[in-house]
Formats: sequence, structure tokens, C-alpha cells
Amino acid sequence: MKSLLVALAMVPCVAVAATPPLTGLYAVGELGLVEFSMADGKIVGKLRSSAQCVFAPDTQVVSGTFEGNVFIGTVTLCQDGASCPAQKTYPMMGVHHGDSVAAWIHLEAGCTSPALEEKKLVFRPATVEEKKTVVGDSSAAAIAQKQNRGDPTAQAAEAILEGNRLMQDQKISQAREKFRQAMESDDSRWEGFLGYGVTEVKLGRAARSLEHFDKALTIAQAHRATPAQLAQIHYNRACAQVAMADNKGAVSSLRAAIKIGGASLFADDLTTDPDLNGLRNDLDFKRLVADALVQSKKKPR
Repeated sequence: MKSLLVALAMVPCVAVAATPPLTGLYAVGELGLVEFSMADGKIVGKLRSSAQCVFAPDTQVVSGTFEGNVFIGTVTLCQDGASCPAQKTYPMMGVHHGDSVAAWIHLEAGCTSPALEEKKLVFRPATVEEKKTVVGDSSAAAIAQKQNRGDPTAQAAEAILEGNRLMQDQKISQAREKFRQAMESDDSRWEGFLGYGVTEVKLGRAARSLEHFDKALTIAQAHRATPAQLAQIHYNRACAQVAMADNKGAVSSLRAAIKIGGASLFADDLTTDPDLNGLRNDLDFKRLVADALVQSKKKPR
């Protein structure tokens, strides 16, 4: 079992007379805009807007309490990585300094998150302009209107989240339907096309998945997705090509994934992912794995 460790943020010590405030709208690293309030004696933060993570409206992403000027709790992040769940909740310990909270989050090996900046997560009060992008004003009525369940963007986000959950439960057909709903609700969300492509591979329709991976890549590039996200699309495309016995194409896609996302992101998966078993005897693949292990400084398994 992998231990989840969180390093305490190194900031200057300050005298604290009372529990620091953490209420209202905050920008939380690259995760997005989070609204904090008190519930059942704990501080909870619900996501109001995010350019990086796909969560349903009002998803609780932060929970915890202050002990002096130290915030102890949890944070839920979206993740990239072939063997990583689409989202995961990590323990978090942060230090309150001035009007902000800072912490470093240690993800599981092989996982990355576009919500973090060099593993760092900083909570700071949202600016007036940031608040306007979420609700236009800070009233509860405005928030409710912005998060209207009839909003296609919100519907797509919720469908993608549910699709990922169903995938984790190995309910592939149900997940495929959720990703289809996401594509129809908002065709600018590359995650819907990626998820649908993955389900096509799992259901034995690898050849039909390629157009969805290509569409996901085009949209992701246009929306400036992170290198890890772009690499993930190439990796899944490679898995489809393996299922089609297109070894040359699969190795090419894997090279693209490594070039964009880095060898360390995929080193473990290259040696253990059963979806790549069809490449194990391919000489080009063996060279690719060897190079990736050298670059990532990992030992062969």
C-alpha cells in the first residue's frame, strides 16, 4: 500500500490570536474557484468554477479544520496517469499566512494533477474580477442561476464525472452512455470524447475508437490542455492500436505520449499495463521501454 504523505508548507511563523478565517470565494491553485463555508463544525469548500478539472457543479473538494494556524483536512483533485483514478481525495496540511493557505500535496507515484503547481496548492481570496466570472455578483440567487442544472456545460461535466465513476466500477456500457451524453451536451469537452473512445476499446470496438481519440486531441489542443492530458490521449490511442494489432502505430503513439508528457508519467504503465501485452515481443517497443526507464531512472520489472 502506498503511503500518502503531505509536507508542511514552509512559511514564516506568525503569532495567531484566533482561528484564521476561511470563508467566501477563494482561488485554489489551478483547481479553480472554491467557495468556503462552515458545515457541521468543519470548513468545507465547494467548487464553483474550474478550467482544469471536470467536477459536477457544487462538488465538495475541500474539507477540514484549523488547529491554530494549521489547516488539516482533505482535498479532492482530478488526475492524469494511465493507472490513476480520474479523481482522488488526498490528505492535506496547510499553513495559514496573511490571507492565504499554502500546502504541498504528494500524489501517488505515476500520477499528476493539472490542479497543482509543482505539487503546490495555494488558497487565496478571489479577486473582484474572478468573482464576476463565476456569478456576476456574490448573491446566493446569482450562484443558483449560474449553476442551473439545465446548463449544457454543467450537464456535460456531471456526465463525465459519472462516466469516470462507472469506468472504475467496470460498468463499461453505462459509462459509454454517460460519455455519449457529455459529447451531445457540450462538444467542446475533450474528456467526453476521450472517455467514449476508451469504452469503445473496452467493448471490443477499437477501430471505432480512433476517431474519438483524434477528436479529443483536436479539442484538447485548441483549449490548451496540459501536456499530461495531451499525453494521456496519445497513450489511450496506443492501447486501441494494440487491440487492432497495429504495433507500428501503437509504438508511434506511445512515443508521442512520452515526448509530450515525459517518461516518468508512463514508465510504470509501459511495463505493467495489460493493454500493451500485444507489444511485449516487439523490438521497437522494447527499445522504447528501455529508453523510458533510463529517462525516468526506474529499474525494469
